[in-house]
Amino acid sequence: MKKISLGIVILILFAKQLCSKSLALIFILISFGVHNSWANEPISPIFPAENLDQDKFELGKALFKDTRLSLNNDTSCHTCHDLGMGGGDELKIRKNVATNSPTIFNTSKNFHVGWRGQFESLGHHLGGVLANPKVMGTNWPRAVTSLKADTSFTPKFRKAYQGKISQETIFDAILYFETNLIVPSKFDEYLLGNEQAISQTAKYGYEKFKDYGCISCHQGANVGGNLFQSLGVVAPYMGEDGKYRAKKLRVPSLRNVALTAPYLHDGSVDSLESMIKIMAQYQLGQTLTNTEIRQIKAFLKSLNSQIEPAAYE
Repeated sequence: MKKISLGIVILILFAKQLCSKSLALIFILISFGVHNSWANEPISPIFPAENLDQDKFELGKALFKDTRLSLNNDTSCHTCHDLGMGGGDELKIRKNVATNSPTIFNTSKNFHVGWRGQFESLGHHLGGVLANPKVMGTNWPRAVTSLKADTSFTPKFRKAYQGKISQETIFDAILYFETNLIVPSKFDEYLLGNEQAISQTAKYGYEKFKDYGCISCHQGANVGGNLFQSLGVVAPYMGEDGKYRAKKLRVPSLRNVALTAPYLHDGSVDSLESMIKIMAQYQLGQTLTNTEIRQIKAFLKSLNSQIEPAAYE
């Protein structure tokens, strides 16, 4: 430990002598990295949002669940992204929407949003969803008028936006809520050094996950969500309609995957076990044993966010 500490001091002192501030920062980050138990892991831990504006967060949550933001007053963001169901829903696809609903938790960690990655940011996605008549189709003048008349929202907007109720503040509050829906898992605790946080079976599963190459697509802070890939890399995968589609889609995050069945963009796979088997066969050319499937499933379950139901009621 003394050698490590001395090394850190030397690196920092050397970094301070560098002309470039960026190089100095790189050396400092590298030096501190030696203390991180996860520094050499392909998956990095996530942390809850810091300095959370609770008033804005709570207002955003209320608006996230408000159906008055939809064209027919029958749909809210929560309809497709149920906070009590891992941030998704149990349907294959929803009416007028051609894809399965992914989790909303930790979405701000993705580099693009949407199965096709058509949205460059969470804000871009929210704007697209609210404007799309097949999803929400928000009538802003009507929605603003309705919320202004709702006395239950008056104190919420007063605390968060000095009482201003407008399209801009409504949008900003929902985006703030979605952006800060970052909820760590037991696996994050394990990465941070708590060996008891996950089971031995889950640990074996994580090693298999890496050894077989699943990690090549599912890595980083969100265990996916950061690249595009087609389904059927080593063998053509036929969908329910018997057709093979080589189109690349955004690789989904595997955080909360055990809570968000059914799977794939079209919701065509019902169970996590089947999904593991399919991915191994068609993406990696591997046939897994039942034990390996059970181990990988245990690892994936350890990625479930530790969601407190009362926090999202």
